[in-house]
Amino acid sequence: MEVGYHLNQEEITALISSFKQKQKFQNLMKEIKRYSELDFDTEKAEVIQALKFDTTKGEQVITAKALVLQFSDKVNIRYITRYLNGDLETTNDFFVGTLNHNSIEEPEKILQTVMRASDDNVVSVIKNEFDEEAVEMSAEANEKFEEEFNYDENYEPGQLVGQVDAQSPIKGCIAGGYIYCGDSCGGYPACKSTKSGVNGLDNCCKTHDCCYNTYGVGYPHCYCDQQLCDCAQAAPFAKAKILVESAFCFVC
Repeated sequence: MEVGYHLNQEEITALISSFKQKQKFQNLMKEIKRYSELDFDTEKAEVIQALKFDTTKGEQVITAKALVLQFSDKVNIRYITRYLNGDLETTNDFFVGTLNHNSIEEPEKILQTVMRASDDNVVSVIKNEFDEEAVEMSAEANEKFEEEFNYDENYEPGQLVGQVDAQSPIKGCIAGGYIYCGDSCGGYPACKSTKSGVNGLDNCCKTHDCCYNTYGVGYPHCYCDQQLCDCAQAAPFAKAKILVESAFCFVC
């Protein structure tokens, strides 16, 4: 389903250097600063995830790099750049900024503001709330993600290209113990199943599977895919998010 490896320090530095002057990044930073007075120095940020990988969606192979920078325990930024089926001309990228804080009225509730910059003109905002239990569920899935992800120290970008076609698609649930996220992982039974996903992200995938069943269509379906993107980005942090985002976010 997916294969990849950690970005090394040289690759991380090059990736940050490549996006710091992008207009969409500058727009995102401007929007975030409306909510926070932190020092957003990318050189001082903590790297909490840095991965290069291939993942699949139907007959498509998405080759991506993802970097998650944490500026405080409440603020992080994700950057994803990707291309399809080994074709560098299809390259596109986007940024996601996330700010969390506890509700004053209900301290056990976490209020989350998500800002997305997928082009040079607009920063869209999603707001959500969840409890500590939702965060703990994602933390458990993150541990399984590290255990299950197909880390290959010899990974080469585009490694899965040529291995995926209509006769031999790569199917299965994504790393992390997920039961709905992944190509043919949940499928149409998701609509009738009363079983919840392992975390918020997995429940987003369950809804996505049901959406495709409801419309009776195959990939891609812009409405269903963007609904999954919005839901995934509003869910508590999960390491598997980058796999879902790279395949389904801002694809139409």
